[in-house]
Amino acid sequence: MKKIIQNKRGALTDLFLFIIIAIIILFISGIFIYMGNRVKNQLDEDIGDMQTPSGEYYNETIDDTFGDVNVAYQSLYWVSIFIIVAMIISIFIGNHLITTRPIFFVPYIFITIIAIIVSVGISNVYQRVVENPTLASTFSGFIGSNYIMYYLPIWVTVIGFVGGIIMFVKMKSEEVVFQ
Repeated sequence: MKKIIQNKRGALTDLFLFIIIAIIILFISGIFIYMGNRVKNQLDEDIGDMQTPSGEYYNETIDDTFGDVNVAYQSLYWVSIFIIVAMIISIFIGNHLITTRPIFFVPYIFITIIAIIVSVGISNVYQRVVENPTLASTFSGFIGSNYIMYYLPIWVTVIGFVGGIIMFVKMKSEEVVFQ
């Protein structure tokens, strides 16, 4: 494990991975929650009042199965923000563990600026999806995640520049130690 950490040379794509993974996690979680509620409601409408041959109503079975699934899906609201915050922390830790050269400062700044520009478009698309009347009730529960995605350009700016400071300040302190 130590050898893997010592040979890590780049963190230039971490911001893009953060943006992509965060949006994928939120869309997949939103789809699971939306479809779970939708399937349960449709089953309640279609077969909820029917009885099994043993005399049990199907709505009890639906509540025992899809009701529990929907309760489990509710945890995706806080799991998604936990994963996003963990990715932010991992970017900072990864930047601390990287051994880099001063020549990479300029590309890091350019890539951070490009990530900021890309995050503006992603944030706008996310806002449009969330404000869709069909999905608005589903995505309203993602309070922390929505906050991060609405202000994604600011978050990417802060993460990029703080990560750069962590990476390049460490580089300067290593030079002092080795001289």
